[in-house]
Amino acid sequence: MSIFVGKPLNWQTGLQRSATPVMKQINQLMSFTNVLLFPILAFVVIAIIFLCCKNVGNTVISQTNKNLPLELMWTIIPIMILSCICEPSFKALKYQMSQKRLPFISIKVTAHQWYWNYEYNLIGNRFNYNSNMLKQQQRIGLKKTNSGLYPELLATDYELVVPTRRVVRILITSADVIHGFAVPSFGLKIDAIPGKLTDAWIKVITPGIYYGQCSEFCGRDHAFMPIAVRAVSQERFSNWLKLAKSNLDNAFRLMRYGS
Repeated sequence: MSIFVGKPLNWQTGLQRSATPVMKQINQLMSFTNVLLFPILAFVVIAIIFLCCKNVGNTVISQTNKNLPLELMWTIIPIMILSCICEPSFKALKYQMSQKRLPFISIKVTAHQWYWNYEYNLIGNRFNYNSNMLKQQQRIGLKKTNSGLYPELLATDYELVVPTRRVVRILITSADVIHGFAVPSFGLKIDAIPGKLTDAWIKVITPGIYYGQCSEFCGRDHAFMPIAVRAVSQERFSNWLKLAKSNLDNAFRLMRYGS
């Protein structure tokens, strides 16, 4: 059974495929901004080349000290461009920062040097576990030998499990130094700060495994602190939740796709 994997690709120049409404807005904003910026880039490059060629061999370069139409043009046009970018930017930022009421579940994420701790707190289902980078010697035992699903330096021994098409509130903090909880496919990048509880929300549309990394330099093993989020249907999530409290290994074993 195939499963979508949200991860960086070789020679990738654009953003990762969106998996949440927030990331969808970010992708749309980037596309809209590029429509405005690429013509500006082309105009500036052409103007520079034209002026350089025009003045080749000239010993006296003409200078314009006063030109009211020109000054008005290079003042008004940038204001118009920035105004066009501001409106969708503020709209996307407001949507990203707004906290949806009555989330389906709240999960506390605590950063440590150099691993993550995920705590689920539901009525009758309160438990937590650590998530470390998957080591090569663990792949066979955890049945994660498929490097396409579980890429090196990104896969973890235990993923953060969330339901799809449900609002999930994430509470983020740190137990030692500043870390960064970042999952590009979600459009999510939140600092984990000691003594401070920061909240965010996600709503994953497509089931799959999505990868991210700590985005703040946090010490020696900063590069080996990946984030893996497994998004599953609500039914599978409920079954996993019931089993994970008593037997975490079996819960993840049943969750996997035999890969």
